Parts: sequence; structure tokens; C-alpha cells
Amino acid sequence: MSDASLQSRTDAAIEALRSRRSGHNFDPEADVDEETLEAIVEDATLAPSSFNLQPWEFVAVRDDDRLDELVDIANGQQHVKDAGTAILVAGHTEAKTVDRVVDEWVEAGRIDAEQSEGMKERTAESYESERAGRDYAIRNASLAAENILLSAHARGLTATPMTGFDFDAAAEFVDLPEDAIPVVLIAVGPSGGDEPERLPRRDVDEVLHYETF
Repeated sequence: MSDASLQSRTDAAIEALRSRRSGHNFDPEADVDEETLEAIVEDATLAPSSFNLQPWEFVAVRDDDRLDELVDIANGQQHVKDAGTAILVAGHTEAKTVDRVVDEWVEAGRIDAEQSEGMKERTAESYESERAGRDYAIRNASLAAENILLSAHARGLTATPMTGFDFDAAAEFVDLPEDAIPVVLIAVGPSGGDEPERLPRRDVDEVLHYETF
């Protein structure tokens, strides 16, 4: 890659990071097409994850009647409906994909076959406690959720994450499996126009610490 190409890519990535914001003004007359939605979720699946286990699931709600129900679950946040698409990002609390992923490591030559069984066992055991399993689900699903926000923004869409909803009701609403928990709800759709100015952020000098807090 040439220096110019690298700089262009760097500039675009930084611009996306610094200009992205959580919008609440959606165009209720426009929708995200299915191809774009699938591309956004594909971008989400490229997020880093513990041991590459990818313990995330994405449930897109687009039906008008179901969006009305989801607004109620989200404490009346009408932009869930106005966006036209709501994505519930969920995380698995158990390392369900460990066998498949470790086998892929072997096939890729990352580890020896004789090492794989021990690695599978140790990896699964590391998430057996309730605390570890919940942290595992939230941490990894949150990384994927950020990719959704950035991908939507890069495609000219508005997206806003929400945690102000009934988690148990949401899990039941989309019929999540027993080991999966809702992590964040994201409204995604075409912009409805200007948003208010971004509120102040804490300065780097306030939040960056070297060596110790």
C-alpha cells in the first residue's frame, strides 16, 4: 500500500471515529435496505473477541407492529420505531463455539492437534462462573456493537445505542436462547435531519493516566 493510500485510509477511519454520534432524529418514511443491513452486521462480526469465539447474536426487528411493541419495551423511546430497524445485540454467557473455533485454529496451523483438547477444556472452564460468563457476553457483544455504530455512520446512516430497556422482556420478545443475554439495543436508519450540537466530552488530560491512576 502506498503512503498516500495509507494516509487516505487513516484519515477516513479517524474522520468516522470523530464525527460519529448517537442521533435520535430519523426519517420515519425511509428504511435501511436488507443488503445494507446485512453488510452492517457483517462489519460487526469482524470485531475482536476473546479467543475469536465470537459469542454474539444480532436480532433485527423491522416489522412495524413489532417495533411498536419494542418501543414499549424500550420505555417509550419512539426513535426505535422511527428508525425502521432495531438491532438487539446479545452475547452468549457460555463458550458455545469453542470446539469449532479451536478446530479452526488447528486447521490454520496456529496450534497442534494434540494441544487442542486441553485448550478447549481450559477455555470453556474460564467462563463457567456466572460472573465470568456475564462479563464474557457483555464485553464481546459490546465490541461488535461499536462496529455496528461505525459501519452505519460510514454508510451515511444514523444509529444510536440504548440500554434503557427491559432486558428480560427484550430477551423474551426475540426468543433468545437460555445462555444469551441482551447487551444493547441499536436503532439504525436514514437520518431525519440535523442533530443538536455534541455535548462536551471529558478532556484527554482528565482521563489519561500514565503507569498508575
